[in-house]
Amino acid sequence: MNRYAIVLAAGKGTRMKSLREDVSKVSFPILGKPLVKYVVDALKPLGLEELITIVGFGGETTKKIVENDSKVVWQKEQKGTGHAVMQAAPLLENKDGLTIICCGDTPLLKAKTLEALLSSHETNGNALTILTAVVDDPHGYGRIVKEGNRVTRIVEQKDCTKEQDLIKEINSGVYVFDNRELFKDLKKLTPNNAQGEYYLTDVIAMFVEDGLKVSTFALSKIEETMGINDRYQLGKAAKMMQHRLNKRYMLAGVSIEDETCTYIAPDTTIGQDTVIKPGTHIYGNSKIGKGCVIGPNAYLENVVLEDGAVVGPNEVIKK
Repeated sequence: MNRYAIVLAAGKGTRMKSLREDVSKVSFPILGKPLVKYVVDALKPLGLEELITIVGFGGETTKKIVENDSKVVWQKEQKGTGHAVMQAAPLLENKDGLTIICCGDTPLLKAKTLEALLSSHETNGNALTILTAVVDDPHGYGRIVKEGNRVTRIVEQKDCTKEQDLIKEINSGVYVFDNRELFKDLKKLTPNNAQGEYYLTDVIAMFVEDGLKVSTFALSKIEETMGINDRYQLGKAAKMMQHRLNKRYMLAGVSIEDETCTYIAPDTTIGQDTVIKPGTHIYGNSKIGKGCVIGPNAYLENVVLEDGAVVGPNEVIKK
């Protein structure tokens, strides 16, 4: 089955409190890498026929980040997630296959999770599969409304009744749709909600009404669903990513003396038996050889170090 992907990256991100008109929310970095690039890189291994990123506010910045890996489509007016996906219609609406939709501000999503989601969708013959999680505090998330085990709709926080507000199964913002059915139903959307926007989530009810098979796929790790809406959440996600990456390097044979204050970008490679001392930052596409000693408090960016190299305390090397 053909696979397509859409990344939603057009939102303004008002709660980031930025004064800059040229900076999109999804261009904010974690360990030197923009949020949206994490999402694009998680999608790239999935065998996609087409990868499309929807840009809007600060769109030129976002476009420069993704254009080498993705086609770019503009959402000129901010009219909601459904309206954003509509902008991809000229490229996708007449194609058979499935389309996975992700938000560009969810940097913790893993490729293996998205592959498992796609495989579940295909194996179970679903028309729509929603990636979900069950959380203790669901406030701010769309709720998964079910009758028994059958999904009937997703209700956004601002539109929840008191009963729906108590639901703990949340929408992660990641979906897999039958592509033709998706674009057929997008044409039926109306902005009849508190925000006056076209909600992509309203399509779920349309799929249900048409008798199509709608299922959920539950995440084992809730942190992967985390979206970035403000700088506090950006900081929390950065600490999670820092721990994830440092653990990966250590398990591969790198000694990190204090992983809580060592910052290594995800596209860096480090050889076995290298020792990273506290306070060190290694960013960009740095390539560190085997048996190196770096730090403490060194800063490296886009560097190449041969085996056995020593970078002393407080050294700064940029290429």
